Amino acid sequence: MRDMTISEILCDPLIRQLMRADRVSLDVFATLLREAAARADAQAMKGFSAAVPPDDNEASEQSRETIMQTEAV
Repeated sequence: MRDMTISEILCDPLIRQLMRADRVSLDVFATLLREAAARADAQAMKGFSAAVPPDDNEASEQSRETIMQTEAV
């Protein structure tokens, strides 16, 4: 089973009925879903970029900072 799209969620009769019962407007709910999707995409991209190893210059800089912090203690 696949996840529903935002359009499918907003058109679903049961969800619309719950929205009416909870007095949630379609615009507010659509905005909520789009913002949540954007945050989920950003989080997924953040996780993806963390999986990519840093280039040599960045790794060297991180190593120097670690050594300096260790020596300071």
